[in-house]
Amino acid sequence: MTRRVAGALVLAAVLTMGACGTTYVDDSAGTTAPGAATTLAPVRPGTPLDELFDEITALTADLHEQISANQGQADTWARIEDVWAEAERQIRERDPDDLFNFQQAIDLARVAVERRRPADGDKANRTWVQVADDYLERLDSD
Repeated sequence: MTRRVAGALVLAAVLTMGACGTTYVDDSAGTTAPGAATTLAPVRPGTPLDELFDEITALTADLHEQISANQGQADTWARIEDVWAEAERQIRERDPDDLFNFQQAIDLARVAVERRRPADGDKANRTWVQVADDYLERLDSD
């Protein structure tokens, strides 16, 4: 590998890693109120993908705020997992090669909640919206 190519690769790696902020939330800022859990209807098998996608979009839209306030993010993540399980099943049956892009958004949401990183919650929403919109557009054009 030439010195120029190696330098370009190092520069690209540094720029890429620098774009990933390390914003963490101070745990001492507050706690979730006891008994704040909500009960939602279970996800019905065969729910249309556009409905599942809309629900995940809505759930991830405020995830960064929930993480910042340390309120409700665990319940939101649990619901995302439930809805994603059905959406993933349907995508896997129809277009298994498309799962990777969706999984990136889901993984960002998981990391956001687990590591208390609001910026990752926001990235998860932006990524999800783009991937879901692209996928639904392709389904409509088929």
